Amino acid sequence: MKLLLNLVRKDFKRNRVITTALAVFLILSALLMAGGLRVTGTMISSLNGLNELAVPPEYLQMHKGTYDREAFESFVETHDYIKDSQIVKMLNISNANIIYQGETLEKYLMDNGFVVQNERFDFLLNMDNEIAFLQEGEIGVPVYYVEELGIQVGDVITLHQGDYRKELIVSTIIRDASMNAALASSKRLLISQTDIDEISLHMGEWEYCFEFLLENGTATAVLEKDYMDAGMPSNGATVTGSLLRMLNNLSHGLVAFIIIAISILLIMIAVLCLSYIIRATMAEENYTIGEMKAIGFPRKAIAKLYQMKYIMLVLVAGVIGYLAAIPFGDFFSSSVIMYCGYGTDEWMKWVFPFIGVILLSVIVMLRCHKIIGRNLNSTVVGLMRGEEKIEKEGHYSLPSSGLKHPNLTIAFGELKCKWKEYLVIFLVFVFSSFLILLPMNMKSTVENPSFMTYMGVGESDIRIDIQYSEKLAEQKDAAQSYLENDAEIDKYAIYQNGYVQLQNADGEWEYIRVENGDASVFPLEYLQGRAPNDRKEMALSYLSASELRKEVGDSLTVIYQGEELLFTLCGIYQDITYGGKTAKAAIDFAEIDVEVYIIYLNVRDGVRIEEKTDELRSILTDSKITPISEFVSQTLGGIMDNMSLVEGTAIMISLLLIMLITVMILQLITAREHSAIAIKKAIGFSNRDIRIQFGIRILMIQFVAIFAGTVLANFLGEVIFGWMLSSMGVSKITMLVEPITAYLLSPAVQLLVVLITVIVGTKVVRNYHIRNQIIE
Repeated sequence: MKLLLNLVRKDFKRNRVITTALAVFLILSALLMAGGLRVTGTMISSLNGLNELAVPPEYLQMHKGTYDREAFESFVETHDYIKDSQIVKMLNISNANIIYQGETLEKYLMDNGFVVQNERFDFLLNMDNEIAFLQEGEIGVPVYYVEELGIQVGDVITLHQGDYRKELIVSTIIRDASMNAALASSKRLLISQTDIDEISLHMGEWEYCFEFLLENGTATAVLEKDYMDAGMPSNGATVTGSLLRMLNNLSHGLVAFIIIAISILLIMIAVLCLSYIIRATMAEENYTIGEMKAIGFPRKAIAKLYQMKYIMLVLVAGVIGYLAAIPFGDFFSSSVIMYCGYGTDEWMKWVFPFIGVILLSVIVMLRCHKIIGRNLNSTVVGLMRGEEKIEKEGHYSLPSSGLKHPNLTIAFGELKCKWKEYLVIFLVFVFSSFLILLPMNMKSTVENPSFMTYMGVGESDIRIDIQYSEKLAEQKDAAQSYLENDAEIDKYAIYQNGYVQLQNADGEWEYIRVENGDASVFPLEYLQGRAPNDRKEMALSYLSASELRKEVGDSLTVIYQGEELLFTLCGIYQDITYGGKTAKAAIDFAEIDVEVYIIYLNVRDGVRIEEKTDELRSILTDSKITPISEFVSQTLGGIMDNMSLVEGTAIMISLLLIMLITVMILQLITAREHSAIAIKKAIGFSNRDIRIQFGIRILMIQFVAIFAGTVLANFLGEVIFGWMLSSMGVSKITMLVEPITAYLLSPAVQLLVVLITVIVGTKVVRNYHIRNQIIE
C-alpha cells in the first residue's frame, strides 16, 4: 500500500496542472450537487415546518359582503369530512391609505388585509416560528415587505384617511403560510383586536375568509362543489392547499432545480474529462504498462495502481465539495429560510447532500474502473510497440501550391486529422455556453413584458382591477366612462370573471373560473385552436384541458344558474393565474355572479405609462391600477431575484470551467506533440507561430461550440423552462432572448477568456527543441 501511495504522489507531482484541473472539476461537481440538494432539503424542511406550526387551511374561500353565519355553521355540521373550520375577518385597506416613510403603497400590487391572530388554525408566526401576539399600537408586517420595502422592526406604518391618522409600530415580522409567496396577490398584516376595532370605524372594507381543514383522503374538489352547490358565501377568490404548495414550491424550488441541473451537466463534463485524461495518460504509459505485464504484474494490481489516483481525487473532492456546500447551500437557501424558517426536519439538509456526494463518487469510480480495464486489454507486445497510439495518429497533406497562410493552414490541417482529441473540449465548451445562456435567457424571458401572455391575456400597457365590491358594476361603469373619453387611451377591453360548473373526465361537476370579454382587442397566442368566436365556443387553459382530457373540437357541458349549456372546445391557451385552471367563453354573468372586472388598456404613442397610471389612480380611487411591467415584476419578483443569483453563479462557474479545460487540454496536447513542436521549430517556425497555431485550433473549436451551445440553450432551454412551469399551466414557452447580451457579449467574454488562457498556457512550447528529441 505504501508503494502505491508513493507512486500516486509522484504522479501528482509530475502532472500537477492536469491533476489540479481535474480536482477542481470534481470539487465543483460535488459542490453543486451537494449544494443543490442542501437547498432542496432546506426547502422541504422549511415548508413542512411552517405548515406544521402554522396549520394553513386546505380550502379557503374569500368573500366580500354579508353572509348567513347560521347557514355556514349548518353546512359545516352536515359534512363529516370537514375536520375544522373558522371564519376570519380581514379589514382591507386601500394601499393609498397605507404610508411608509412618507410614501403610500399605491404603486404596489398586493391587496393588504389587517387581521387579528386566529384561534384555531392558520396562525401567523413570528421570525422564531412562534404564534405572534401583539400589543395595542403594534403591527406585524409580512416578510414580503421586508424584502420589497426594507421594513424593519421599530419602523412606523401610518394609516391615513381624511382627518383620521393612526400610527403603528412594527414589532415583529410575520410568516404567513397562506399568503407568503409573492405569487399570492394578498398579504395579511397583524394588529391587535383593539386597534382593528378602532380603525374599522374610520376606513377599510371587511372581507371574510371561510377556512377549512379536511379529514385525510378528502379532495378539496369535493368540498368546493358542495360549498358552491349550497350557495355559501363566495364573492371572492378561492385558494386550495395544493395551490398554496405550488406557489411556495415554485417561489423557492426554482433555485434548487437549476443548481441541481447545472451540477448534473457538470458531472457529465467531469466524467468526459476524466475519460479523456485516463486514456491520454495511459496511452503515454503504454510501454510502462507493457513492461509491468511482461515481468508478471497481475492485471488487477496494475488496475489498482492507476485507480488509486482517481479514487483519492474523488474522495478528496467529495469531502471538500460537501463542506463547501454548507455555506453555498445556505446562501441560496436564505430566501426560503427568511420566508419559512429552518423547519422541523433539518436532517434533510445534511443527509440529502451526503447521498448526492456518495452517488457522484460511485459514478466516477465505476467510470474509472471501466476505462482503465478497457485500456489493459492490449497484449504486452502491442503495448510496448505502441500500436494503438500509431493507429490513432492522424496525417494531413500540405497544399502543392505552397503555404500562403502557413499558421492557418497547419492549424486547420492538424484540427482535421486530430479532431477526436478535441471532442472533449468541444463538448465542455458547448455545455459551458449552455450553462451561461440557460439562466440568462430564463431571466430575460420572465422580465420581458411579453411574458404577460403566459398569464392568460394579450400584451398590454396597464391593468385595472375592480374587485369584489358591492358597487362593482358602478365602479366598472365609471372606469369605462372615463376611458371612453380619454384621448390618450389607444384601446381598452373589459373582461368579467365568474364561475360555472363543468363536467370533468370522471363525470363529476366542478367549478371553473371563466373570463368573458372581447378577445380580439388583446389577442392571445393559442397552443391549439383559436379564441371563441360565438356563444357556442369555449377555450380552456392548458392545465384545465389536460385534467379534463379534452382536445380542440370536443364538446363541453357547462351549468350556469341551473341551466345546462353546450360548448365546443375551440382553443387551448397557457395561463399561470388562478392555479392555471381557467376558461374563456361568451357567458353573460349576472351582476351578482361577477367576481371581478379586469380592464386592460394601451396608451397612445408618446404617452408615459407611469404618468397615465398616476392619473388613473387619482381618478379611479376604488380600483387597483398597475402597469403591466410592475404587475409581472411584483408577481414574479422573488423568482427573478433568485434567478439573478443563479445566473451570476452559472456565469462564474462556466468561465472557470472554460479556463480549466483549456489549460488541461493544452497541457496534454503539448506534451503529446512535443516532438512535432520541436520539428516545426527545426524547419523554421517560431515559438509565436506555434502558439498562434494552437490558438487557432482552440478558438475555432470554441466558436463552433458557442454556436451549438446557443442553439441548445434556445431549443432545449425552452423545453426545460416549459417543464418547470408545466405545473402552473405552461407547457410550451418561447425564450425571449436579449440579443446583445446573449449573442454578442456572452460569446465575446468566453472567447476572451480562452484567448488569455491560450496565451498563458502555450508558453511551454519554448521548452521543446529538436536537440532534446535527438538525445531521446
